[in-house]
Amino acid sequence: MPFPDDASSKARFLVHSQGGAALVDFLALAATDPEIAVVDTIGPRDRPHTAVVEISPDKARVLDQYFRSTSTPNHHLTIEPDRPLSMFDAGPSEPF
Repeated sequence: MPFPDDASSKARFLVHSQGGAALVDFLALAATDPEIAVVDTIGPRDRPHTAVVEISPDKARVLDQYFRSTSTPNHHLTIEPDRPLSMFDAGPSEPF
């Protein structure tokens, strides 16, 4: 998974959980870690499935390794860079 190279700057990343419990646990940890700023959560208020966080690329790499090493089928998290969404790419549009 490619992460931005500038380790000194902060960027936005998405932390996603297949089930809500893993993300709730992560958010509790994030609340105590000064290197993690939770920008927003996505999903139902009581069971979000995705968190938008602002962290350094180095911290993202550490979290990615941690998520991979501690993952279980019921407690699985992933992290990826937050990329802008667009309805249209550079190619020709296809009908809906």
